[in-house]
Amino acid sequence: MNSGQPNPNSSRITISVIVPAYNVEHYLGSALASLFDQSVPFDDIIIVDDGSSDGTGALADSYRDRAGVSVFHTQNQGQGAARNLGLTQASGDYVYFFDADDLLDPGFVAAMHASLAARPDLDIVYFSGASFLDPGCSSPYLPAYDRKIAMEYGSGIAATGALLERDVYFASPCLYLSKTALWRAHQLKFLSIVHEDEEIILRLSCAAGASLCLREVFFQRRIRAESTMTLPKSQRNAIGYFQTLESIALYCQKNRQRVAPIRAALTRRFYNLLRGYLALCQTIGARPQYRKLGALLVKLGRPPGLRQCYEMGVSPAWHARISQIKRKLCK
Repeated sequence: MNSGQPNPNSSRITISVIVPAYNVEHYLGSALASLFDQSVPFDDIIIVDDGSSDGTGALADSYRDRAGVSVFHTQNQGQGAARNLGLTQASGDYVYFFDADDLLDPGFVAAMHASLAARPDLDIVYFSGASFLDPGCSSPYLPAYDRKIAMEYGSGIAATGALLERDVYFASPCLYLSKTALWRAHQLKFLSIVHEDEEIILRLSCAAGASLCLREVFFQRRIRAESTMTLPKSQRNAIGYFQTLESIALYCQKNRQRVAPIRAALTRRFYNLLRGYLALCQTIGARPQYRKLGALLVKLGRPPGLRQCYEMGVSPAWHARISQIKRKLCK
């Protein structure tokens, strides 16, 4: 395992992977196997047991003797805090966040090295992902994470705008590789909330310099029972949604000049998330924070237009149906 800061004189790119794990004893083994089976190995694998109450911690400890593996145990604080701890321990030039119940293509590290060999100045590499159903789990749909773009951008702002315009601005940190120094230079951390990935992505992607987007599928998301995606939604989800909206509005207010080229796209993202927040509040019977939302709209500087009013007024089910019809008509 590497120690200390990456050697700036070294031509070899190093990559750390951080694996937060909470009550995944039935999945951790296969997830880690997909990391160990890489054709080119990760430089270090950091497993953070987030206060599991099953056998996850003991299973993680059984990998301590593997080369490059570190295991940490914490009280349960959520994925955000677990990833932040992993970041403090990462020694690679680049860091990858990987969930402990998913799978990674064996050629991932080799492909990242190939992409970065000629462009070590890249701050972020985005790529595509897919979903699969865990045996015994049923789901009305399988999320697709096709980036639809294979292009390099000179700035994070340009990349963010392109991803937003094509509606492929996926927030999961399992769908991008980022430079460790980018996180540290801008003191970026995940918040300890639900939807922490939605909150961090804008601050990260806009802070980046050169960014690369690939269409290749490297990540496989497992859709299973009792996961963050499939558990019943609660007040914690509403709080996470609201804090994400607050973060976007505040970022736009503080960085008006910087985000000016992508302001319209960011505004659409804000209102899409707001629609989700309002729908969630209706589902769980919670009262939206209307007064605070008004203050966020002032910070955002863009009142809702007809499109936003329509999207927020139409139920999620009807919106999904309308989108499905549009896709069919466009084929």
